[in-house]
This record gives sequence, C-alpha cells and structure tokens, in this order.
Amino acid sequence: MDRDPLDGVLSGLTPEALEALIRRLAAVQGPRNRSGVNVPDIIAALTEGVDLGAGAAGWQRHLRLKQAVIDTVAGIPGMRYVEGDA
Repeated sequence: MDRDPLDGVLSGLTPEALEALIRRLAAVQGPRNRSGVNVPDIIAALTEGVDLGAGAAGWQRHLRLKQAVIDTVAGIPGMRYVEGDA
C-alpha cells in the first residue's frame, strides 16, 4: 500500500516545530507585517518538496493540512489562528 504524501508532513507537525516555522516566516516579512503569517505561506513551507497531488485528492490533503495547522496553532501559547477574508 502506498503511503499518503501528507503523512510525513503531519508526523513532523508539532507545536514547537510550527512555532519555529511561523517565527522564521514572520522574520523575513517586512517589519510592519510580522504580527501574522498567511496560512498559504505556512502550507507552502511545510510541503516544500512534497507533492500533495492534484484534483479532489490533492485538495482534500490541502484541507487536512490546513486544519492540522489550525489545530496545532491552538496549542502554541501566544499564537492564534485568525480567519482572513478572501
């Protein structure tokens, strides 16, 4: 049975690892834009080199990862997920 490409990403998604990633991403943003990091930027960094697939299966993996990021952020003191307008 083939392993889901998302499994490896999710296995390393801990509050500590996500906090470090968010802080790294925020640090390279402009000084006035460091109070938040967009979820697409987080997902891109988490999936670098990982093909989540295309079509419905790829979109489902993307949504699973987004929810995992939201859930993990809830466990990081001082950070919170804010739904943006799109």
